[in-house]
Amino acid sequence: MKYIFFIALCILVFSCKQKETSINPLDYLSKQEQFDFKYAVSRYVDRLPKNATEQTKFDAAFDEEYKKRSENADLLFYYVDEKTQEIYFAIAKIAPSLTVKKVVTAGKLKKNAEGVITEYEEEFRTWKMEVDELKSVSEMLFTKYINNEDLSPFYTRNANGKFIIEFPDENVSYDKVKRTWISKLEDPLQDYYKLKNTTPRDTVISIN
Repeated sequence: MKYIFFIALCILVFSCKQKETSINPLDYLSKQEQFDFKYAVSRYVDRLPKNATEQTKFDAAFDEEYKKRSENADLLFYYVDEKTQEIYFAIAKIAPSLTVKKVVTAGKLKKNAEGVITEYEEEFRTWKMEVDELKSVSEMLFTKYINNEDLSPFYTRNANGKFIIEFPDENVSYDKVKRTWISKLEDPLQDYYKLKNTTPRDTVISIN
């Protein structure tokens, strides 16, 4: 009897541990809640709609555009730190490409009792990759992220020519106050324009 009790206790502890460390969104949110979450962060994660500015992007006139984008985005990974109540997330979006490729943006946020986002930060954005590769790579990165492990070995400058994390880099970092990526360069996307041979407007759209 004692042996059976011990086994049952181990299973219970293991199950709790698994739930605690799960990064599967379905372990936390229903399908509708996942959509609501994507929509809540869409104005940060996604590019500006046509005619929108940083000052007007929260206007109701752009709600439908953000809803459409949220439907097309994938909430790949999700985790809630029970001690800090920080919500970690990784969202994938379609990237311009001749074949189907996506990019992942990962970050964390906090909400108040009313569900309003009070803190928001993006930790990294990947280079665009094919879907299967991206999911595998981003799962590895996200797991390290929630465990507070160093991600700098995967930055482009350290990755031996492998394109894994696009931002941050030596010039681009995330500003938690402005809730956007900023650069030390006068024009942070100049090299990107040359690489993609696009206009500045096209480039701004394509990196989000």
